[in-house]
Amino acid sequence: MKIIQVMPDFGLAGAETMVENLSCGLVAEGHDVLVISFFELHTAITERIENRGIKIEYLGKKRGFDPSIVSKMRKIIKAYQPDVIHTHRYVLPYAFLASMGLKAKRVHTVHNVAQKEQTKVGKNINRVLFRHFNVVPVALSEEIQKTIQEVYGLPISRVPVVFNGIDLSRCIVKESYARKDTFTVLHIGRFMDVKNQELLLRSFAWFKGQYSDARLQLLGDGELKENMMQLAGQLNIADAVEFAGLQSNVYPWLHNADVFILPSKFEGMPMTLIEAMGTGLPIIASNVGGIPDMLTDQKDAVLIEPKEDCVISALELIYFDEEKRKYLGRNARDRSAVFSEKTMAKRYIDVYIDASGEEVL
Repeated sequence: MKIIQVMPDFGLAGAETMVENLSCGLVAEGHDVLVISFFELHTAITERIENRGIKIEYLGKKRGFDPSIVSKMRKIIKAYQPDVIHTHRYVLPYAFLASMGLKAKRVHTVHNVAQKEQTKVGKNINRVLFRHFNVVPVALSEEIQKTIQEVYGLPISRVPVVFNGIDLSRCIVKESYARKDTFTVLHIGRFMDVKNQELLLRSFAWFKGQYSDARLQLLGDGELKENMMQLAGQLNIADAVEFAGLQSNVYPWLHNADVFILPSKFEGMPMTLIEAMGTGLPIIASNVGGIPDMLTDQKDAVLIEPKEDCVISALELIYFDEEKRKYLGRNARDRSAVFSEKTMAKRYIDVYIDASGEEVL
């Protein structure tokens, strides 16, 4: 099978990592994959994709609406003659126009709850494409599947669920859960309101005041990073908080941490959570979006309401109880098998086979 994956760009974030893992997984299963990126952004992700022998076509998109993208993409599609065009984020309308009249199945992954995935205009376009033009929407979790049903008026039977997956062999699995001289709390995520770093910093400020060996590491970048750095100073915890920026390899950070925390206001199926699970790291996460489909409270994670007292209580639980850390971490590692790159690739192959390949005129 010949498959094109289409993305806006390959910044170091969850959807981009998912496309990397899926592309590599499909190649490992014997399929041909071509990746199209609207913007020419070279990162560790694109380097790893190309090192696997997968070609990336960069379209050189201009900011804003750029109709030239359609003709550039159509030329590539006609030359490659794919069986499937698989889109992500906001690129579906462009890819649909570029492939009109060509015989290729169309699949689109919805990476977040449907209400948050697109603008109002984007949702209206997607509704038409999903309902009338055989574009198959794929949900990352059962929660996202329900939101697709609500927003787009589709029956559940038309919205397959495929969990994200990672290459579990890259994980550095924890073996010891004993507390060291420093108790390290790790968070990975883009600095934006939905990730709730302000809540995390305020909660950590209280926690640090009680437990002097606590340290917080924040990996990522984003529009609110400077604000959060200023807040850390205002809370008098700047010396205990490390803003480590974007990291092309998060696994050493995960391995060296004592707990991973994700206090988001909402989530789809965060790749960072799967990476923490694969490491066997104890996890504290908000009980929102697709997270409850991934983890069970008090079995392989501590799931909380994204509130300050809940964050503090969960941190104290993990801080004091080594057996709890070990229990949660090992169960999370066992659970991560469901989220392997191989499992994800095989499930998407099933979706591709089942999708309608009728020609759109």
